[in-house]
Order: sequence, then structure tokens, then C-alpha cells
Amino acid sequence: MRSVFFALAVSFLACGDNGNNSNPADATKAVDAAGSGQHDAGGSGITTMASIPLPAEANGLYWDATSSTLYLTQKFTGSGNAFEKWTDAGGLATVASLDGITAVNPGGIVKLADGSFLTPNFSSNDTDNGVIQISGSAATLLTEAPGSGAGSAGDYRSIGVALGSDGTTIYQVAFTKVSATDGFVLKTTIGGGSATQAVFAENAAAAPLGKLVGIAVESDGTVFISDQTNNAIWKIMTTGAVSSFATYTHPDLIAKLPNGDLLEGGGTTISRISATTGTVTPLTFGTMTFTYVGGMAFDAVNHRLFIDDQNASTTGGSGDTLDIVPYMPGSGGM
Repeated sequence: MRSVFFALAVSFLACGDNGNNSNPADATKAVDAAGSGQHDAGGSGITTMASIPLPAEANGLYWDATSSTLYLTQKFTGSGNAFEKWTDAGGLATVASLDGITAVNPGGIVKLADGSFLTPNFSSNDTDNGVIQISGSAATLLTEAPGSGAGSAGDYRSIGVALGSDGTTIYQVAFTKVSATDGFVLKTTIGGGSATQAVFAENAAAAPLGKLVGIAVESDGTVFISDQTNNAIWKIMTTGAVSSFATYTHPDLIAKLPNGDLLEGGGTTISRISATTGTVTPLTFGTMTFTYVGGMAFDAVNHRLFIDDQNASTTGGSGDTLDIVPYMPGSGGM
């Protein structure tokens, strides 16, 4: 087994208006009461939905049920990189600037027990690899210690992250920068202002893990990961044993439903994947269409799905669209 150790590099950043707060909340207030929206069995019943142009790329989406807040990362070319939040009442607002982090490229999001958030830094160089921790308006980069990188080239990229069933352990999917064919799963522990990571599962003859992007962890500790190289969803047991679980063309980040089933995009379609059988069921959302579905988050109280559609919707072709659609999984899904 290979081990990875991270050293701490700190950058405290002030929260402020970076020009990303112009999206009105009014366009999305209608979906707040959408409690009887789309069901798995065919897409009927949609009455309200909304699309909000985003000024940047937004990979990670995280719905915080305790505060009824959607959190998302925003990646600009240049300045304006930020950790954002969206609420029905307040619309889109900046929580923390990420511009002070070198080679910043945020990914998926998890919320830790202390109320802080964590997102991988999808850096193209070994020096700036690691995870970004957001606590209030401060963003801290926990970087990879020099010379201790995972992967054959000692240089990797990571975008997907998930919180373990113990509420403490963080799991990341990663792949080597050079070929994107050597994938592995990192098991991360945060504590004392630093991060320590070890390889939990990795590329092998029986499980040729490639470009790993999405990850979800079940309540029993089972891990699911998405692999773009092999067009596959893999299942990992608590022992680290990897087995093929489902076939899926170009999967991306994974969203998990309350019963453990998975939602996948990675293209123009969103599909539900049964956590017990691996059955893939494409979903439809009325007349709503997508260009490329990245991250997703599910609000189980108001029965709505938040979707990052990477369609370069804004001026200059660098932004995404945040789609909000009513969604209530069918009787077999909750």
C-alpha cells in the first residue's frame, strides 16, 4: 500500500463581494413549494422549475439540510474563484474567496462535523495538490508534502470527495496526471490543522481503475466510484476489495439519494443507479434539457434536485447553469 502525507499551507481570505452576487432569488422561489414533482417512473407532474445562469464553472454542489442552503464552488479563469452559497431568500452570495490559493481549481464538497467545508484542489501540478478547507470566510489549502505524491508519477489530480459513514473520514478519488489511467481512492483524516491520507483502493489487474471522478459512501461503509476511462461504476467494500458494479458512459460526480441510490450525469442525461442491483434508469424532467451534467445535490424536504449544467451559458462562454427541478423518487426509491 502507498501512503500520502499532507503538510499545511495557510491562506486566510476575506469574504466579500466579487461580483458574483447579482443572481436574483425571485427566479427560484417558485420551486420552494414543489413537493410533488417528477417521479422516477416517467417524468410527469412537473409544474415548476428554474435555471439560473452562473458566472463561472461550478463543479461541486452540496445541499445543507440543516440550514436549507446550497453550497457550490465556482472556478473562473483569473480572479473571482469562490466558495458560494444559494438560498431561496437570498439568492447567490459569496462565502469565501478562493483567489489567494495558487492554481485553485475546486471540486466536490463535503461538510465536516465542525461546520467547515472541504473541497479537493484539482491542480495540474504536484506543489498545489491537496484539499481546501473553508471555515467561515477563511480558505486554507492543505497541500501535498513534496515527494510524497500517490500514483506512479508522484503527481495526481482529484475532484470527487465524500464523507465516510463515521462522519469524520474523508474519501477522495484521484488519478495520475500523466496518463489518467492509474486511478486510486484516498482515505483522508483531518485533524490538528493538517491532513493525512493513505491509499484505500487502487488500480490493479482485477480492477483496472482509470480516471476516477465521482464518489459516494453508503451508511454501511460501502464506497461507489465513477470511472470515465472504463465507463464504469465500481463498488468497494470496507476491506478495500473492488468489484465491477454498473456500466455507465462517461460518468461524472455522484449524488446520493436518502436510500443510498446514486444519481449520475456526465452527459445530457441524468440516471438513477440502484445501490443494490446496479440497475441504471434514465430520468426525464419534462422539457428540461442539459448540455453536460456535472455535480448534483438533492433537497429531500422540498423534493427538488439541483443540477450543474456545464453549458457555457454566460457571456464569454465560461459559465454554467444551475438548474432546479422538482424531483421525488418513486415508491421503490425512498
